[in-house]
Amino acid sequence: MKISRQKLLSAALILSVAVNILIGGFVITQWIDHGPGKRHGGKFHFDRHAAVSVLDESQREELEEFWKERRRNIRPYFKEFRDYRQNLAKLFSAEELDLVAINQTYSDMIAKQLQIESYMQAAMLELVKKLPGDKRAAFFEKGFQSPMKGRKYKKSEED
Repeated sequence: MKISRQKLLSAALILSVAVNILIGGFVITQWIDHGPGKRHGGKFHFDRHAAVSVLDESQREELEEFWKERRRNIRPYFKEFRDYRQNLAKLFSAEELDLVAINQTYSDMIAKQLQIESYMQAAMLELVKKLPGDKRAAFFEKGFQSPMKGRKYKKSEED
């Protein structure tokens, strides 16, 4: 049985989009506030909750206000991103695949993701300027610490 070139390319596109959506979703959720005091294992991006632990109470409150304002400003971008994802799900679920619409929606979603990442980078640069010099290094070292650092693993019997 021979698979047509169109079906093969469609399957490759769907797989590629699915992988990119998963990766994009992972990257974006790293910046979402999951609540104070909650730690989430396996983070590979900046862990704001860990970084805040090096600051004193007044600095923490100031930083929380800083992030609250940024969250209010970026919330519409996340809504648009979610709308693109939902639209992609509908397009992929349709009986007849509209590759032009899929490609356009996917491009729009990636463009929105880049806007979000650019906004977050600008916020981080603004944050750098607000932190006192003596706390800045410790703050970012703790925030960008590898999730594997400090973990101890049991040796297996084979080791």
